[in-house]
Amino acid sequence: MSAQSRGSLDGIQLLREKRKQADRAKLEAETGESQARYHWKILRDSIRTTIDAVAKADAKEIEVSHGIHHLRKLNHRLPLKQVLYNKVHKEYLTLDTKFIRIFKSDGRKKDVVDIEEDFNRLSFASNINQIVGWTHNGKHIVVMAADFEVLSVTKADTNLYSVAYNASNNEMITGGLGCLTSWVFRYGNRHLLPRRTALAPSFSNEQFNIITLEETASRSQKAYVACNSGVMVFNLYEGQFLYYKKDLHARRITAMLFFNPLKYLVTAARDGSIKVWNDIWRLQLVFIGHDDLVSSLCLYPFGPFIMSASYDCTIRVWSLETCDEADCIETEEPIEDMASTFQEEVFFSFCLNYVDMWKVEHLHQIHTSIGFRVDDIKPTDHPSFPIRSVLLCKDASVRVITPPTGDVLSTLLMDKKRHLVNAAYSVADELLFAVFENGDIIKCKTNSNPSTIADTWKCSQPEKACNYLLMYEYVVDSIMLKDDWASMFRAITVQNVKAAQDKPRESSDRTLLLGGRKDGFICVFRMETGEMSFEIEAHGSKGVLYMIANSNQDQLISAGNDNIIKVWRLYPYAEEALAPLMSFYCSQTPLHMCVMKGQLCVAFQEHTTATYSIVVYNLTSKRRQDHPPDDDHTDSITGVTSCPRMKLFASSSIDGTVRIWNEENKLIRVLKLNAVPTSIGFCSPKGDLLIGVGNHLHKINYKAYMPKAKRFKMVTMVFDEITPELPNLINEDKIKSWTQDDVKRLRAAHSSFKFTHFGDILSEDEELEVMKEKIEKEKTYKALDKRDEELMNIRDGKIQAKKPKVNRKIVKREAFKKYMDIFYDRPKIKLPEDDPYEMDTAVEIAEGGPDEEDEFIPEKEPTGFFPAAKDAEKRESVPGEPLQPAYPTLPGGFIPNSVLVHLLWPKHEPVIPPSEDEYKPPELSADQLAAIAKLKKKNLLLQDSSRQWRTKSKTVQVQETMNLNLDLLDEDDEEEERPKESLRLLDKMKQVMARPPTPMTPEPEVEQHTEQPTKPHAKKVIKSTKSTKSLQKFISHPRLPSPPPPPRQKTPPPPVRKIPTPKPPTPPNPLPNFILQFKGSTWFEDFFPDADHETFPKPWTISAFCNMLLPLLRKSSYSHKKGVVDAVRTLNLQETLPNITQVVQAVLNAMNPLKDPPTCLNKEEKDFITSGLMMMQSFGLYDKNFVMELMVQFLDGDQDIRKLVMDIFCNLGLQDPHHYFLHELDAWDVWSIDGDGRKQQIKARCKMWLDRWLMAFKSYLEATIDKMKRGGSVHGRLNTNTPKTPPTPKSILRRLEDGSEDKKGPRSVTVTFDSPLDRAVIDNATYIEAINYFCDMELEKELAKIQKDDASEKIIEAKNTVLVLPKITGKPCLVRLGETHTSRCHERRETNLSTNYSYPQVTARGHQPAPGTIHGFAPSINLPMKTLYMNPFPSPIDIYDSWNQQPILLTLKSSQKYFVPQQSYVMNEFEQFPQF
Repeated sequence: MSAQSRGSLDGIQLLREKRKQADRAKLEAETGESQARYHWKILRDSIRTTIDAVAKADAKEIEVSHGIHHLRKLNHRLPLKQVLYNKVHKEYLTLDTKFIRIFKSDGRKKDVVDIEEDFNRLSFASNINQIVGWTHNGKHIVVMAADFEVLSVTKADTNLYSVAYNASNNEMITGGLGCLTSWVFRYGNRHLLPRRTALAPSFSNEQFNIITLEETASRSQKAYVACNSGVMVFNLYEGQFLYYKKDLHARRITAMLFFNPLKYLVTAARDGSIKVWNDIWRLQLVFIGHDDLVSSLCLYPFGPFIMSASYDCTIRVWSLETCDEADCIETEEPIEDMASTFQEEVFFSFCLNYVDMWKVEHLHQIHTSIGFRVDDIKPTDHPSFPIRSVLLCKDASVRVITPPTGDVLSTLLMDKKRHLVNAAYSVADELLFAVFENGDIIKCKTNSNPSTIADTWKCSQPEKACNYLLMYEYVVDSIMLKDDWASMFRAITVQNVKAAQDKPRESSDRTLLLGGRKDGFICVFRMETGEMSFEIEAHGSKGVLYMIANSNQDQLISAGNDNIIKVWRLYPYAEEALAPLMSFYCSQTPLHMCVMKGQLCVAFQEHTTATYSIVVYNLTSKRRQDHPPDDDHTDSITGVTSCPRMKLFASSSIDGTVRIWNEENKLIRVLKLNAVPTSIGFCSPKGDLLIGVGNHLHKINYKAYMPKAKRFKMVTMVFDEITPELPNLINEDKIKSWTQDDVKRLRAAHSSFKFTHFGDILSEDEELEVMKEKIEKEKTYKALDKRDEELMNIRDGKIQAKKPKVNRKIVKREAFKKYMDIFYDRPKIKLPEDDPYEMDTAVEIAEGGPDEEDEFIPEKEPTGFFPAAKDAEKRESVPGEPLQPAYPTLPGGFIPNSVLVHLLWPKHEPVIPPSEDEYKPPELSADQLAAIAKLKKKNLLLQDSSRQWRTKSKTVQVQETMNLNLDLLDEDDEEEERPKESLRLLDKMKQVMARPPTPMTPEPEVEQHTEQPTKPHAKKVIKSTKSTKSLQKFISHPRLPSPPPPPRQKTPPPPVRKIPTPKPPTPPNPLPNFILQFKGSTWFEDFFPDADHETFPKPWTISAFCNMLLPLLRKSSYSHKKGVVDAVRTLNLQETLPNITQVVQAVLNAMNPLKDPPTCLNKEEKDFITSGLMMMQSFGLYDKNFVMELMVQFLDGDQDIRKLVMDIFCNLGLQDPHHYFLHELDAWDVWSIDGDGRKQQIKARCKMWLDRWLMAFKSYLEATIDKMKRGGSVHGRLNTNTPKTPPTPKSILRRLEDGSEDKKGPRSVTVTFDSPLDRAVIDNATYIEAINYFCDMELEKELAKIQKDDASEKIIEAKNTVLVLPKITGKPCLVRLGETHTSRCHERRETNLSTNYSYPQVTARGHQPAPGTIHGFAPSINLPMKTLYMNPFPSPIDIYDSWNQQPILLTLKSSQKYFVPQQSYVMNEFEQFPQF
C-alpha cells in the first residue's frame, strides 16, 4: 500500500472519529449523561419493567399455606376404572368403560381416545414411555405407544388380577391365580415376553390383587403380595417364592406400600389400622385414625411421610419420624385409589365419577429431633466461623447445632427443676454461658458432647441476678485479612513490612459478656473469672428485658419493662464500655428485638388491647416505618429475627403464622403453618429459617417463600460455600454416672432422617457387574452398527472389492469340480409310491383321522390356513372310471394347499330364490295416461304445491333451529354423548337407492299394461318423504320418463282411481304487529334473523312470544338484555301478561347472577338495571324480592340509580318526609364487603332488616287490635298526598297519646278507629308498610329526644384549665400566665379568649380574699426551655392516635399551653354549698 493511500485512509478514520465524538457530545448535551450511561439506562429500564411486573405478581399472592390443598376436580359421566399420571409428558390419563381421556398437568382437557382393544386397566412404563393395558380377570395384555397406537397383544397363561411396573429393571410384574410373572420388553420394546414365573405352592387358588415392589436394581429385589391377613414374599430376579408371613392384621389387608429409604413395609387392613414393619418383620409403628377400610397407601412427595385414603372420606398424612398424624383432609366421597410421585407437588385421588387433584405445599419439615420444646433460637454471626444455632429448650438444656445438617455439636444438660433464664455462646472461644433463675451463671466448653462445665459463678444478691445474657464479638483481624485495601494500608504504615510480619502481634478482636440485671443495670463480666468490670443504670427498677448487639456500628440496644428502648455506644477496649446514644419511649412493652445494620425491628405486645405489632426503626435517619394493622399478628409473638444479606425480617406467632417483612416493614409473605411456632431464627445468608414446632426443630427452605424478585437478585450475589460440620460423638465416659433419664434426654436430640432419592443405590460389586454388562452391550451394539454401516456402503457402491488377482483357469476348474460334486453326490430322494386312492387319503388327512403310530390330538383353536375339518366334503368316486388325478401335482409329489382347500371345501353358490318383489314394468291404462296429461297441464299447480311444501319444510326447519338455540342456552359446557339416530335414516336412503329405476314403458307390448304397477316403491317413497298430499301418492320416485306422444295416445289406460283435485295454497299469514314492532332492533335481528311468516315459530301469541324472550335474559349481553326487558314491558302495556310472576323472577335472576352481577360502573349494565327496575314497577308486583332488589340497588348504585329507587319507593307509598329510611341505608357499612358474593351478602342483610321490621309492625298491629277489642280507640294520621296507594289493607298509623289531632302536617287528616279491625290486616301487611312504620318509629324517637332536651336542666360546663391555642411566633418560653393571651394589651396577640378580666383585689392587710379565689400572681415568668421530643421516631400514623387528639398531657404536646382564668376560677366553700 502506498503512503498516499495510507494517508487517505488515516484521514477517513480521523473524520469518522470526529463524527463519533460530535454525536457523543450531542447526545450528552441532550440527555445530560454519557453515551455509556445512556445505553446502560436503556438496558436497565427495559429490565426494570419485567422486574416490576414480577414484583407486582408476587405482591398479589403473599399467603402460602403448609399442607395439602384441593387444586381441581375432573368430572366424568361414566364410572372410572383407572387413573394414571404420565410423568414424562406431565399428563393425567383416565380410563372409563369407553374412552381414555387425557388431561394436562393443570387439569385442562387435552384429548379423548377411543379404545381399540378390550381392556379396563392401565399401567405406565416410565422408562420407555409406553402404556400397558390389561383386563382385570382377563388374559390379554396390550402394549401401546405414548399416542395409544397398539404395538402388540400378548396372552397370559392365567387370568390377571394386578399389574405393577418395575422401573428398576424395566419389567412388568403381573399377579395371577397363585403365581407371579415377570415380563420383559423385547424387539424394540414392542412386545412383552414372560421371563420368570414364581408359583406359590400352597396358594394356587389365591388371587394376587395387591402387589408392591422393592425399589432397587439389585438381584435380591423382592415383591410383596397381600394374601388375606398375611403377606407373601417373592424374589423377582430368580422367580422364586420365599416365605409367607401370616396374621399380620386381624382382618384382610387392603393396601400396601414399601417405603424404600427406611426399608419399611406399610400394610393397611379392613379395620382401618395401618402397621409399619421393618426388614426383619418387627412392628415399628401402628397408626390408628381411620374409621373404615383403607383403600390406598402412597408416598408423601416430600420427607419421611406416608399418605392413606379410606372409605371414611378422609386422606391422612402420617409421619414415620414423629410417629404421629401430620395432616387430615376430608373428601366428599369415599376414595377408590390414590397415587403420588416423588418430588412432585401434585398428586391425585379418584372416586366413582371424578378425579381430585391435590397440591402439596411443603413449607417446613423436621430438621432436628429435640424431644422438648424449643423456647428460643440464637444464631451466631461471627464472620470467620460458620453459622451455628443455640437452642434454649424447655428441659433446662442448651444445645448447639449446625444448621446445614441439623446435627447436635454440644449439649449442656441440667436438672429439669432448674429454670433456665437465658444463654450466650461464643463461637470463637467455644464457650457457653447459661444463667438460671437463682442468678447462677454456668460457664462450659462446647468442644465435646456433652459440654464440659468449666466454672460456676454464684449470685449472692438475688436482686442483681441477670435476666439476659449477650455475647458481643468485636471482630477486626478477620475483616482486615479479607480486605486487600486494609492489608495494603497496614503494610504502608509499617516501615519494614517483613519485620512487621515476623513480629508477633496481639489479636485485636474482643469478646465481651454482657448481662441485663433485674435491678435495671447493664453490666460487663470478665469471662475468665466472672467478676463484674463495669455496670451502668439503664432501665430503672423494672429490669432489663432484652438486649441485642449491632457490631457493625459498635452499638448495643437494650429494652426494659419500663417500655423504653435505649441505644448505647460500646467501646470494647475501654473500662467504661457503654455510653448512651439514644432512648425513646414505647406505648407497649418491647418483647422481642433484632437488628440489621442500622435498622431495628421491635415486636410489641399487649394482651389487654390485643396489640401484636412489628415496627422498624431506622437508627440512622431517625425514621419509624409502620404497616397497616391488618398485616399484624393476631396472637402472641414468639420471636423475631433478621437476615442482613437478603434484607429481610421474620416474625413468628402462636396464631400459627410466620410473617416475612422487607427492610421497609412491608409484609411480603405470610407462611401459614399447621402447627404453632414457639421460636424462630435465620440460619443461612440465603434466608433459610429454623422454627421450633412442638418438641422438635423444623426448617423452612428459602425457596418455599422467597419472592421471585429476591431470587432474581440472588443470581448476581456471591454466597460462601457452606461446609457441613461433623458432629461431636457422645462421650460415653462422661455419661456413665448419669441417670437413665438424662442419658435418654441426651440421645433424644439428633438430626432427622433425610433422603434425596427413593430408590436404592447399588453396592460396589453390583455397580461393577452392571458396568461390565453395559460395556459388553455397548461393544456388541458398536459391532452391529459397524456391520450395518458396511452393508449400506456396499449397497450404495461406496465400497469396492479389493481381492488379489487369481488364476482364472484354476478357479474355473475348481468351481466346475465342486459343481459336479454337488450334482452327482447329492443324496438320492426316494419318491413315495403312488396311492390309488389319493382323494380318500386326502379326505382322511383333512378329517384328522387317527394315526396308528402317533396319536393325534385335535386343536381346539382355529387351524390357521385350513377351515375346520368337520366342514370338509368327501367326493364320491364313479365306478368304472380310470383312476387319474383330477388335480395338478407338483414335481415333489405333494398337492398345493390352495388346490386341497378347493377340493375338500368347495364353494357352493347360494341358490337365490326368485324374488317376489321383482320389478315389472307398470302397465298404464287410458285413464292413467289421461291423468298424466292432465298433470302436465296443471304443472303450475304442482309447482305451487311443491313450493308450499318447501316453504313448510323451511318453516319447520327454522322453528327447530330456534328451539335448538333456546335449548342451547340451558346446556352445560361439557359435551353430551347422544345416540346416533342418523343411521336409521341412512339405511332407508340406502334401500331407496338400491331399488332399480323404473324403466320406460315399451309401446308395442300393450298387453303388459294390464298388470298393476309396483306399489311398494310408491309407498316407500311416500313414507320417506312424509308428504301428506294425496296427489303425490300416484307419483313414483324416481319419476317415470315421458314416453313418445303418438304411442301413448294409442295405449289403452288401465283402470285407476280418481285423482282428487288438490286444494289451492293458502295465502301466507303475516306476522302480528306485536312482533313486527320489534323488527329492526339489534337484539331482535340477532336472535330472529330474517323473521317472517314462514320462519318465525308458532303460536303467534303474546304469552308465547314472551316465554320465548325470557330464556334470552340468561346468556345474552347486557345491551340485548335491556332490549328484551323493554320489549317485555311494552308487551305488558299493550296486553296484560298472564305470567307476571315468572317474568319478574326471570328479570331478578338476570340481575343477580352467581358471579359478576351488573353494576353501575358499566353503562350497558346500568341501562339494564334501570330498565329492569322500571319494568318490575310497571307490573305492580311489589313483593319482598322486589323491595330487596330496590334496597340493594340503592346501596350499591350511583346517584342516578339511587334517585330512581327513591322515586319508585315514593310511588309504592313510602311516607318518609324526613328521609329516615334513606339515612338508615346510608348508615350501613357495605363498603367493607368484598368478593364475588358481595351482592348476596347485601341482599341477605336487607332481607334480615325487612323481616325484623315487618315482624315489629305485625306485633304493633296485633297489640293495637287487642287494645281496641278491650274498648279503647286508636287515633292516627293519614297522609292524603300519597302518590300511589297499594291495593292491600291500609296500615295503622302512629298513635297519639293524648288523642288529639296531629296538625303539624299541612296535608294530613286525623283518622279515628272506634271498632276493632279485622285480623286479616296483620296477614296482609306489606313491606312498604313496614318501612313506613320504621319511619314513624324514628320520628317518635326524634320527638321524644327533643322533648327530653327541652325539659332537662342545663349542664354546667366543666372547668378546664388547659386549652390548646394556635402557636405564637416568639421565643420558646413559658409566658405570663393568665394575662398575656387574655388581656387586650397586645393587639397582635388577641385571641377569641380575650376578655376584660380583672383580678380580685389583693392587699397585705385588712382584706383577705375569699377562699378559692386567685391571688398572688407574679407579673411574669420567663423560663427559656430547650425543645424536647419524647418521640424521636415520628410516624404519619401518630396523628390518628388517641393521645394526639386529646389535649391532656402538657409535656407530650408541641403547641403552646395557656392559662384561662375564666375557666379556672374555683368557687369558695360557701358558694359550693349554699345550704350551709
